[in-house]
Amino acid sequence: MSNASRPLTRHEVKAQNSRAYLLQQRDDYIRRYGEDLGAFHFLVMLLKTQGAKAHKRGDVQALRLLANDLHDLYVKHTQ
Repeated sequence: MSNASRPLTRHEVKAQNSRAYLLQQRDDYIRRYGEDLGAFHFLVMLLKTQGAKAHKRGDVQALRLLANDLHDLYVKHTQ
């Protein structure tokens, strides 16, 4: 049975490449720092990147949500 699907759009290719890059970054952090610390470093990198994008867009609500998420992580791991 042949796969006669349509070619991916530019947006779909970009999303696919972005996901592959993030998975590569996650694996690199885990390889460098170990499972727990690597996952934490990756999460902080994601929060920083998303925060910078939200700040550039002027999206105050997204910044508040990121700040709350970061605070929740802090509280969870310091209790």
